[in-house]
Amino acid sequence: MQIRLADKAGFCAGVRRAFEIAEDAVDKPEKWYTLGSLVHNRQVVEYFKEKGIMPVESIEDIAEEGSGVILRSHGVPPEVVKQARKKGLIIKDATCPLVKRIHDLVSMLENEGYDIVIFGDINHPEVQAILGWCKYKARVVADTDEAKKIEGSKKIGFLSQTTKDEFEFLKAAEALLSKAYEVRIFNTICSATRQRQEAAVRLSQQVDLMLVIGDKNSSNTNTLFEECKNTGVKTYLIQNAAEIKDEWLKGVAVVGVTAGASTPDWIIKEVVDKMAAYKENNKQEQGVEESFARLEAEIADFIPPERGDIIKGVVVEVRDNEVMVDVGGKSEGVVPLRELTVKEVNSAREVVKVGDTIEVLVLRWDDDGTILLSKKKVDAIKALDHLEEAYRKGSLIEGTVIDVVKGGLLVDAGVVAFVPASHVEEGYVKNLDEYKGKTFTFKVIEFNRSKRRGSQVVLSRKEVMAQERERRKQEFWNSIAEGQIKKGIVKRILDYGAFVDLDGFEGLLHVSELDYKRIEHPADVLKEGDEIEVKVIAVDSEKGRVSLSRKALLKNPWEIVVEKYKPGDIIEGTVVRMAPFGVFIEVEPGVDGLCHISQMANHRVEKPEHVVKIGEKVRVKILGIDNEEKRISLSIKEALSDIDRREVEEYLAKQGGNNE
Repeated sequence: MQIRLADKAGFCAGVRRAFEIAEDAVDKPEKWYTLGSLVHNRQVVEYFKEKGIMPVESIEDIAEEGSGVILRSHGVPPEVVKQARKKGLIIKDATCPLVKRIHDLVSMLENEGYDIVIFGDINHPEVQAILGWCKYKARVVADTDEAKKIEGSKKIGFLSQTTKDEFEFLKAAEALLSKAYEVRIFNTICSATRQRQEAAVRLSQQVDLMLVIGDKNSSNTNTLFEECKNTGVKTYLIQNAAEIKDEWLKGVAVVGVTAGASTPDWIIKEVVDKMAAYKENNKQEQGVEESFARLEAEIADFIPPERGDIIKGVVVEVRDNEVMVDVGGKSEGVVPLRELTVKEVNSAREVVKVGDTIEVLVLRWDDDGTILLSKKKVDAIKALDHLEEAYRKGSLIEGTVIDVVKGGLLVDAGVVAFVPASHVEEGYVKNLDEYKGKTFTFKVIEFNRSKRRGSQVVLSRKEVMAQERERRKQEFWNSIAEGQIKKGIVKRILDYGAFVDLDGFEGLLHVSELDYKRIEHPADVLKEGDEIEVKVIAVDSEKGRVSLSRKALLKNPWEIVVEKYKPGDIIEGTVVRMAPFGVFIEVEPGVDGLCHISQMANHRVEKPEHVVKIGEKVRVKILGIDNEEKRISLSIKEALSDIDRREVEEYLAKQGGNNE
């Protein structure tokens, strides 16, 4: 005798989730109860009774305040939740995510004025809970005949209990199509239920006997039983291995085994083990074990994500306006372009590619079972976490200007943040459009995650610039010292000198330090933007002053004079100043010599201006050079006499030469 296990059998994801929630409660210190049977399986109920979790029929049956209540996988009406909260109970919601989706659907249909029709068993706890979520404004039909009796209506919303037969549901839906101007049909039958039915039917066509394991009060188990029986194969519904009768197996070559969605794996294993004892040989043992391994994999199947869950998925298709994502479930996930990124893009292909693993947030389940997802919101959550930490620590972040709005800039910092115009630069900004598309460093100056109006995040570039300026200022004062040679840029020119930018800090180059020669105005030798080399001649960090000299880097003109001239030389100079006792004559840029009034002419001079004028070029004789005192004595009179004498000597020499 061969034993074959259906590909899909036993716990569905929703039941598995409820089971794990209850197991988690076992270790909690509070006293825990389940409202009704956690799932439709007495063995599961007894299992948790032994662990101290007792079922109750109503919230009123829980006497101890502060106790915990686990809401059954079939769901409960909203008033039951309110009652539990009012009583101060701790609530663990084990409602199947697919059932919760139905609650959302009927609530939406009721709000939009639809006449709601539910395909199911009116006494089933799942249906009773669904009725509560549409304020009990719904009709329940058990089959197509009852659907045909529904009165005509303007618009009808039709959906099903999750564990019903899909073929029967669609027949009932067809019967309703002529009952209203608008009929909205939601196929809310659990995919696990459908898969178990399909797998059981396939297996039934390959065996001599089918055993369906599950509680006799379980709707999906009874549906499985009917589906198998309708194939014509001999079928028995059993709750555990003890109910198997020897006479069922006489003359049977192949036995098929399946189980309802609320049947725990250990009961299935017991049935398989008992059936193995009837085998005539051991050749099939490996096949049975492989089937059971597949069953265990199915038991650990994907739990449908709920609205608000953050899950990982793999991109399987990229279109211009949306991205298809495999999130491991039975339905496809879709990320619309608007939910892909905060950036302005023309196509989803600019953001992701097939094979990328991305994190997404579940927004809702669409009517066709598709999960609507958002990558942008997950990115925003992560970005807000990062920005909140930056705000708390005072650290800096990067962002790209994406738009200019009234009053400032919008910046992509993972979320859209706002930069007030007054915080773009340290000074007034005339044209904000110049910043669009550029990336800058910002400081978070305001952060409010729960803010609903206005920006949650406000940034400042001005404060970053101020911090950078302060940092560079400290570095400047720590490094600047007298005697240093620096390169700088002429920033401003005034009457008394020029301000030179040295690594972001300005030092003063006084007009007297521009050159050894006299400079009337700094603009005569400098212009704004010039790069020049200067020497630091004084530093006052307390007053924040740095004095500079350009002259100090030029060759001392006195050295030129000493190298170039000697007493007795007759040279040309320029009258630069007058005094009652004589005139000062510039012999080299920055070096003036004195021609005493007594040396200005061969006659008595009353005033220097009677002989020369400012700016006049004159020939002078060097009478003496005092290197220590850096003084030069000059004589116009001696220069003239020497010149006259030389001219006479030259004339006489020429005359003498002619006589020869």
